[in-house]
Amino acid sequence: MKDSLWMGSKVIRASYRAVLGEDVSEEKIAQAFAACGSEMEHAWGRRRLLTASLYRYGRFLFLYTEGVEERVIPEEMFPSMSSSLQNWPGVIENGAKGRVWVYMQPYYYHAVPKYVGEWMRGRKPKLRRGRIALLEPGMWEEYMEHHLALMKEGLIQGDRYHFISVHENVLFSYFEEPKVMTNLRRGWDMDGKGARRGDELQNGHKMCQEQEIQGGSGSQDDRELKSAALEDWLRTDPESHFMRFAPGQGQGPDQNFVFLQCCASI
Repeated sequence: MKDSLWMGSKVIRASYRAVLGEDVSEEKIAQAFAACGSEMEHAWGRRRLLTASLYRYGRFLFLYTEGVEERVIPEEMFPSMSSSLQNWPGVIENGAKGRVWVYMQPYYYHAVPKYVGEWMRGRKPKLRRGRIALLEPGMWEEYMEHHLALMKEGLIQGDRYHFISVHENVLFSYFEEPKVMTNLRRGWDMDGKGARRGDELQNGHKMCQEQEIQGGSGSQDDRELKSAALEDWLRTDPESHFMRFAPGQGQGPDQNFVFLQCCASI
C-alpha cells in the first residue's frame, strides 16, 4: 500500500479478553507470548496493525489493538495464543463456533481516530499501560449512565489514546505515557504542538486517576466551561461503584484497580 493511501486509512480500536487454560504450563505460556510478539511485528510490518499490547492478570489476558481499515480478529492475527486459551461459549449469531477471545465493548475515551496520519502524528509513547477494575453488582447501570453523560458532554481531559472497554463486570483500560492530553469537545491539537496538561481533580474516580483531568493549561474555552456531568458523577460516591481487590492484588492494600503485566507489545 502506498504511503499516501496508508496514511489516509481508517484506524479501528478494539479490546479483548481471554482466559489461559488450567493445564497450560508456564513454559508454554512464555513461548506463546513470544510468538504473539513476533506475530504483532509481522502484522505491523504488513501495515495491518498500528499497535497492540497484551496484558496478564493471573490466568486472565487482556488485549488492546489498533487495526488498519478493519478490526483486528485476534484468532486470525495472533494464532499462536489460541491453543493456550480456554474456550468461551459461542454467540447467538453463530452458536456452533466457539471463541477464545471475547470482544470488550468500548465505552469511554477522549478522542476518536480519523485516519492513520492524524492518529500517529507526534505519537511517541515510552510506556503502554493496561489496568483493570471490577464493578460492584448492581452498580453497572449507574456507572455506565454517568460515563455516557461524560462522553456526550466531551469536556473531561485525558490521554488521547486512553480507551476503556467493558465485558461483564470487568473494566479494561489502556493508555500511554507520556500522556497526550485532549478531550472530545476540543479534539486533537491540530497545530501539532503536542500535549496539553491539566490539574488532577481531587476525589476523581479511580479509572481517571493519573490523567490530570480538567482545567489547567487547556484552551480558554475549556477553562471557562465547568463539567456538569463530572459534578453529577462525583456526587454519586464514585468509589462505591467498584469492587475492592484484596490486599496484595493491587499496588497497595484495598485497591479498586490494578496495573497489569505487559506480555507482548508493538
